[in-house]
Amino acid sequence: MSKGTDLVLVGLLALSAATGCASKKSSGGSARPVGDAGLADGNATDSTAILGGGDAPSQVLSILPMDMTLTVNAPGVTQQFQAEIGGESTPASWTLDSAGVGTISSSGLFTASGTQGGAVEVTAMSQGQMAQTALNIVLQLTENPGNVPSATQTLLQAGGMADPGFAWLYPYNQTVFPRDLPAPTLQFASSAEAGPPKFDAALVQVTFGSLTYTGFYGPSTTASQIPLSATAWQAITQSASGTDAVKVQVTKIAGGQVTGPITETWTIATGSLRGSIFYNSYNSKLAGNTGAVLKLRPTEQQLSVVISTNGGTTCHVCHAVAANGSIMEAADESASVTRDGVWDLTADGGTSTPEHTAADRTWDFGAFTPDGTKFLRYGAVPWTGGAWAPDVRGMGNATTDVPSALFDPKTGASLNPVGLDAGPAGKALNMMMPAFSPDGTEVAFNHYDTGKGHTIAVMDFDTTTNTFSNLRDVATLPATQFAGWPTFTPDNQYLLFASGTDPEYDTLSDSPPNPPEPTGNIYVAHIPSATIATADMLNGVANGASYLPFPDDANLSFEPTILPVASGGYYWVVFTSRRNYGNTINGDAYKGAGGAPSPRKKLWVAALSIASMGGESMSPPTMATDITHPAFYLEGQELTPGNMRGFWALDPCEQNGQSCRAGDQCCTGFCRQITVDAGADEDAGPDAALGAGGGVEFVCVPPAGCAQANEKCATASDCCQAAQGFQCINGYCAQPSPQ
Repeated sequence: MSKGTDLVLVGLLALSAATGCASKKSSGGSARPVGDAGLADGNATDSTAILGGGDAPSQVLSILPMDMTLTVNAPGVTQQFQAEIGGESTPASWTLDSAGVGTISSSGLFTASGTQGGAVEVTAMSQGQMAQTALNIVLQLTENPGNVPSATQTLLQAGGMADPGFAWLYPYNQTVFPRDLPAPTLQFASSAEAGPPKFDAALVQVTFGSLTYTGFYGPSTTASQIPLSATAWQAITQSASGTDAVKVQVTKIAGGQVTGPITETWTIATGSLRGSIFYNSYNSKLAGNTGAVLKLRPTEQQLSVVISTNGGTTCHVCHAVAANGSIMEAADESASVTRDGVWDLTADGGTSTPEHTAADRTWDFGAFTPDGTKFLRYGAVPWTGGAWAPDVRGMGNATTDVPSALFDPKTGASLNPVGLDAGPAGKALNMMMPAFSPDGTEVAFNHYDTGKGHTIAVMDFDTTTNTFSNLRDVATLPATQFAGWPTFTPDNQYLLFASGTDPEYDTLSDSPPNPPEPTGNIYVAHIPSATIATADMLNGVANGASYLPFPDDANLSFEPTILPVASGGYYWVVFTSRRNYGNTINGDAYKGAGGAPSPRKKLWVAALSIASMGGESMSPPTMATDITHPAFYLEGQELTPGNMRGFWALDPCEQNGQSCRAGDQCCTGFCRQITVDAGADEDAGPDAALGAGGGVEFVCVPPAGCAQANEKCATASDCCQAAQGFQCINGYCAQPSPQ
């Protein structure tokens, strides 16, 4: 952080402690005295505290106008606010609780950015008092990136019914999107797809409470697609409240004939995806056209190779990553080497030298504790009757049991676990495809010893004593379905797991049609009740029927992994799917040409609703239900390789003063907005881009009052919005999903 920022930061931390619990609802311009009592308790909501500890004021600070709506159709629209005490104007210090909608001057003049709508809270401080009022910005945004003539615009706005086959392919209706991702490419089907152009122009209209967007787009010559503009997507995602039904309508014109509008409704979560996704990629050009583990940071669109490929001769796949992103295990295989390697990602990620190796790939598909300090080996079983037992891929044609065991991942030393002898007759457990919960207190796995590949079990884990206990089965499937790849929600209440027809838990047949191509779906298990439900909305099913646009899209969902923290009112899961991606990746068989990995093998992401954990008017769930939503394609992947098995991990935490999006990125657990003064030095710190002109940014800070969403907590009472149902989930405050 540059010089000149510290005093401003201290002042704002004090203000955030006093105001952090304020509801985003209208405050009616009411005054709120502030002082030591208000700063001492981040959850205080009374108005009795006085700056400096004096008596209550005889006259109250107020803001005029109060609770107003401002329509904005261009940058620079202004609204003057005035602070009064006893009907007389008074100088005040003015702030906003959101930097995106605009700025407010020292005289109370609000200036709209013209890029974002929504509610903002205006705060005035004067003579030891604080007053707040709500300002609702309704953004009316019109753009013409396609240079569409006015006469054509008029035809599009009138609508028509020329093409009965005009329909959405992507995104799906009712999709929940996070913030801070690239704009989706809207993709469509039509009755006649032969020959360009697919349409000559198109109209996109987006409406919800704080935004009306009208965009005119030019011809689509290769497929029926509209690359939604970055301006539009930024306005939509930053303006939507989380409860808004975002209505999206598209109308096209081709050969003078108009069709549309056709309509979908989306939801925009109020948070962004966290961390990075590590995944297998086959024939990746970035990795030298070999098998490799790649790392994608969704919000920054940063794609990189995690481990070098030794000039293209080594295949690194079949990996596991700790939830904190500190360490990874992966196959390390070439013509001369067959083993598993462990890489310390904080020290040497990107090199070809592992910290530790295990012979014969006996560490494949194991699990790290969330902090990366312990590794649970996958329990493999030998071949029986000449056929593969559920997954001994990579186990070197095992002829004897390889039981589960707990190791120091950097040295390979046994950690002498207790309780792993819970198999039949005291036999060591074969914990297949294990996964620890985000807080490390539980582990889920395929309980092969009992279910022969069809059962998911959970055990408790005490990391201080390395003790496993309380073995219980939570999901059992029919004999034709194989259950694998379990993953916990951050509250430890649910598991998502894959159910497929392949006893090797694969997504592809090596020699179709015998065996045939595998199918798969994702299931939801409610751990306390040991009940299960199909994840219909993620899988592409609504009201018992597939809503996916192509007949061969159904039953192709595999290998889920859940982000370790909540964000924006949801949990988030990444999974592998062989479904079509609109008309971008479309129409090929499951395998690519010549048996190469199919480009349809890609990573998709879906939102999961956060179930109520109880409260005055809420009760926790008692059985499994479908908590999923329709998925979206994970932008940033290479389009041509086959990609699969995403592991979601948080990035290393940031120190105080470093830029952040939310508290879960900070080592202290707190991320707050600061104002950089106009005289700040232009250095290499997080405020360098603001320069001498000053501005607003979010940085990691010491703990400051009550915790906002995604900031560190011990219990729900630590959260500023506890009264609004916020929960403390895996150590961070999480808002409930919209109801």
